[in-house]
Amino acid sequence: MSKETTIVEILGASYKIACPPEESEEVKKAAKFLDNKLNEVKEASGLDEKRAAIITALNISNDYLKNLANVSQDEKVNESLDKLTSEIQVQIKSLSFKA
Repeated sequence: MSKETTIVEILGASYKIACPPEESEEVKKAAKFLDNKLNEVKEASGLDEKRAAIITALNISNDYLKNLANVSQDEKVNESLDKLTSEIQVQIKSLSFKA
């Protein structure tokens, strides 16, 4: 898998990021998202860049972990629905044979 350099800007500084060509746009979107979040935290809190970066990273990590928990919960619900659907199908078949 070949790598290319993608240049992104975060808090006014340019960074060269090595990534596969097909991921370049996603990297740019991620950098833009991060830049926006960092600026939001800096402006709202008046913190310096280092502290704003730590708070931003913590906020993003927290959101990520919440989303993981939601996905896990969704998977459990889907498994329960699949099981219930199978049970209903078995019951429908048993009713069909009695009629």
